[in-house]
Amino acid sequence: MSDFLSVLEQFSRSRILVIGEAMLDRYLHGDATRLCQETPVPVVTLSHTIDQPGGAANTAVNLQSLGADVTLLSVIGDDWEGMRLQQVLQPIEGIVKASDRTTLTKQRVMDGDRLLLRFDQGSTESLAIELENKLITKLKTQWNDYDAVIISDYGYGILTDRITDTINQLQQHSSKILIVDAKNLLKYRFLDVTAVKPNYQQTLNLLNQIENLNLSRVQHIKDNVEQILEKTGARIVAVTLDREGVILLQRDRPLYQIRANPACPTQTIGAGDTFTATFAIALTITDEPTIAAELAAAAAAIVVQKTGTARCTLEELKSTFNYVLEPS
Repeated sequence: MSDFLSVLEQFSRSRILVIGEAMLDRYLHGDATRLCQETPVPVVTLSHTIDQPGGAANTAVNLQSLGADVTLLSVIGDDWEGMRLQQVLQPIEGIVKASDRTTLTKQRVMDGDRLLLRFDQGSTESLAIELENKLITKLKTQWNDYDAVIISDYGYGILTDRITDTINQLQQHSSKILIVDAKNLLKYRFLDVTAVKPNYQQTLNLLNQIENLNLSRVQHIKDNVEQILEKTGARIVAVTLDREGVILLQRDRPLYQIRANPACPTQTIGAGDTFTATFAIALTITDEPTIAAELAAAAAAIVVQKTGTARCTLEELKSTFNYVLEPS
């Protein structure tokens, strides 16, 4: 455990660049005590609303909460949702406002801890050339300022081919620790990727397979290790399996499994972003991926105990390992 604490003590040294889709996660909390007379659907009496950074923005705030120096490259709309997202993101910088786009927003209607409905809005088409150029300029001028780069690609138009090609060129000229968290991992296999973090469904998509209900998810991953590594092109693959933990795959090294405690499904929102953020910071400090993955899994375990799109702080993560080290 002292190895973990030693790495955590150095988290503030890490400088991370995040590029991807920044979103506003809005939670509309209330009580559903009756059905609508017009049609049998719940009527929710709203009590309060909570706005939190989502998507790549959640990755960025987790990095910041863990002590890293962070820049977030993304594009949002020049609208109320964009203004609100920047308010909850302060003081993280790097976001570009665009009058011809609307901010990606996911609104969830909650009855206590129960999710009743989610409705999404925001621009999902690829960036216009002028916006691409702005992000490409920022990438080129800031690339060498960072220890690691995280690609947080939800498939909503920020990571265009030109931007991906720019990352590829920069990576070839000045290689960084590059972490990819994306729905379509095949798109990035040529980028000299350090690590990828797919969930189980993304792994199935990568393999072009469907879930085998007669086989555990863990066993399914174990049976396809070489294929997963080959298709991602990454040196490290951390497959997150929610209640079944994390499986860490590495080239020429044995599979490593981290078990997890079950969590309420509505409380796992954003836990993958927390894992990615912690994993990225740790990999800038230690050359032992198993230590980085254990820290990342511990951080994710902390946020699934919270409501909404939550973040893990460095103090909370340190307390987890200090608690284990305390004499009984």
